[in-house]
Amino acid sequence: MDGVAYLIYKTSQQDAIGQHIPTKGKREIFVSEGSLTRSEFFKAGQNGMAPAIMLVTAAVNYLGETEIEYKDAQYEIYRTYHEKDSDEIELYLHRKAGTQKGGGQCL
Repeated sequence: MDGVAYLIYKTSQQDAIGQHIPTKGKREIFVSEGSLTRSEFFKAGQNGMAPAIMLVTAAVNYLGETEIEYKDAQYEIYRTYHEKDSDEIELYLHRKAGTQKGGGQCL
């Protein structure tokens, strides 16, 4: 693994009057970049997505999160692939709507 990414998980905290306030947290994981195939671009495009990158990490790192931060950009995980006998999982990412590099909002 040659890079670091942050899986974003959702939790909630209770405030003073008992309301549940949604919050987000981050978990650091080690990843390697993989390559996207033409087939992946085609399949994702049929569903209105533009794949950006594929990351590989240890399968034990992934707990079903749908968001990830990598190289100061926010992405959504739209698909995963885990071979039955492998200890690695592939995370397929597309740019999270309304964000740009650096996590800023698009205008």
